[in-house]
Amino acid sequence: MFQTLHSFARTRCASFSLLICASLVPSAQADEFTPAQARADLERLYTGLQSAEADLFASTPKAVFDRHYEELYAHYHASVSEGELFSDLQKFAALANHGHTRLEGLSPAWSDYVTRDGKLFPLSLSVSQGEVLVASAPADSGVGPGDRLLSIDGKANPIWMQEVTKFISAETPALAYSLMGQGDFYYFWLAYGERSQFEVTVERDGAPVTVTLAAVTLEALGENIELESGFELSGREARQIDDEIGYLRPGPFLDFEAKAAEDVYNADALAAYQGFIDDTFASFLENGTEHLILDLRDNPGGDVSFSDPVVSWFATEPFRFASDFRIRVSDETTASNQARLDLRDSAAGGVSQTFADLFASAENGDMVSFEIPETAPREGERFQGHVHVLVNRSSYSNAVTVAAMIQDYGFGTIYGEETRDMATTYGAMEHFSLPHSNFKVGYPKAHIIRPNGETRSHPVTPDVVITVPAVRGAEDVMLRETVRRIQQGE
Repeated sequence: MFQTLHSFARTRCASFSLLICASLVPSAQADEFTPAQARADLERLYTGLQSAEADLFASTPKAVFDRHYEELYAHYHASVSEGELFSDLQKFAALANHGHTRLEGLSPAWSDYVTRDGKLFPLSLSVSQGEVLVASAPADSGVGPGDRLLSIDGKANPIWMQEVTKFISAETPALAYSLMGQGDFYYFWLAYGERSQFEVTVERDGAPVTVTLAAVTLEALGENIELESGFELSGREARQIDDEIGYLRPGPFLDFEAKAAEDVYNADALAAYQGFIDDTFASFLENGTEHLILDLRDNPGGDVSFSDPVVSWFATEPFRFASDFRIRVSDETTASNQARLDLRDSAAGGVSQTFADLFASAENGDMVSFEIPETAPREGERFQGHVHVLVNRSSYSNAVTVAAMIQDYGFGTIYGEETRDMATTYGAMEHFSLPHSNFKVGYPKAHIIRPNGETRSHPVTPDVVITVPAVRGAEDVMLRETVRRIQQGE
């Protein structure tokens, strides 16, 4: 369930989210594809998604897909660049309105563009409750953090936002806006290409102010973001807030320092992580901690092998992250699953073999339920105090699943903002590749139903809603308010 690119919250790597840092490796010169090759890749994308997705048309009717398919197919009457084909096909995949239906990675033209100092949209934005606010801006530009954005190049917010987010795979507009905020400049580049300037209108002191902003290089953009004064929630942290309240930010449920994607769930990293979790709870018990604040904000998610050891410390009964896990059987999923089995050292080998046995007894197109084993509370000492879980708009994937599970089993109380990512969702990604571009297509093979049985896709709604500023400041308002409520017994 881990979204490898788009789900990273505002983590920094030399001022940039990992979404962008990972893209700065120079790529080969982009290829061009003939109309026949472009059409073949489009056809394979559409037929593969229809075959393998848990329910491609759950949100977007087939008639809408068919119309876009026919228009795009007819559009290919001349050679198309690799970057153009990527943008076209990503936009087509995003029609599903499923966060896991997408072309993996960034545009092949992106790294070449930024390494030659291509110019980018100079603002970072925050969307909250229907308003678009400036989060960071170039110094002395006439625009500053907290300004309310009204339009870009004369286009009102609903217009340009639709143009930019059509490249983002997401269940809801709110999730798309949240993901856009992880790399506004990348998505503006996808939508508008190279630009030398942008005209923006903001509201200040109740009056509109229009400013022409020069586009900037990636390096200059980093300097803008570096000036932000907002607090950070990167990495892992455990500490006592006072004699009764312990704080644990478990960080991503994976090895975020791994050098390769295939190593993020390796056994050594899991053992080290579990040691950190066990030592943390042992310290809380020794200190007589009565309240645990579990911080899942800005958490990109990960895997249950990392998250279950956390929950098992305070679970009061056996638990599992979903009440049902419904998989569509297809040639694509069978092949992708077999590829994992062929990696003899794969940590997922046991589960993949179970999947293979399940698929062997079904026909393509069948929806089969995979029985998820329960995880028992840990043996020996456990934390038996009150658990308070923080979530926000940048809690994603397995972090949302963990919050939903804690809420549904009654293991704790959820505080904060409604998540943008879904608790019941289409997930469990698999992949297939396109024949000519070799683009890697990700798709959700399963409909994952949260523990309470809710089949409708919906975010996690906190038990206690805490309103926070749309643009993050230096003070952690949500944590402060949660601590206040605990200390006053609210």
